[in-house]
Amino acid sequence: MILSCMLSGMSSVISFVKSSAIASRKIQISCSLLFAFALANMFCFSVRAEESPIAYVKVVNGTCIAIQQGEERPLNLGDPLFKADVLKTSKESSLGVSFRDNTLISLGSSSQLKLENFEFDPDNNQLAFAVELFEGTLLYISGLIAKLTKKPEEELRITTPAGTVTVRGTRLFINAEQ
Repeated sequence: MILSCMLSGMSSVISFVKSSAIASRKIQISCSLLFAFALANMFCFSVRAEESPIAYVKVVNGTCIAIQQGEERPLNLGDPLFKADVLKTSKESSLGVSFRDNTLISLGSSSQLKLENFEFDPDNNQLAFAVELFEGTLLYISGLIAKLTKKPEEELRITTPAGTVTVRGTRLFINAEQ
């Protein structure tokens, strides 16, 4: 559908400059580039669409971004978050996130956190929550995974530059400095 719109838009340009062989070659290259770009974008979106979100942005104050595979995207209220996302808050910014099991995390200003692992399928005993705080502040409020897990040391981890914490409680505040 996107491709047909692009090609129909190009037809008026093609009819306008078809007298010149050079101009028509440029248009052919432009159409090829547009087609390649459209295919690349469709592939990228289809890969992301197959992956299920593990959490959603609930609060954004200031500038916050998510980084995955070197690609940065600004975060807005309601945005989905995925495994391997690195969340970053800028100076004087904060971010609130709610996971599918109702775990809540808040990041303070100048924080960086990687969403390493999240699995929430209690019917099949698949439970996991793992994040890594590189710097900044993190407030963690446990959800259902912390209540249901029988192996918190394996299934519930928060890693910091100073070490790894396993949590089986309700609240935890961490300040990680570099």
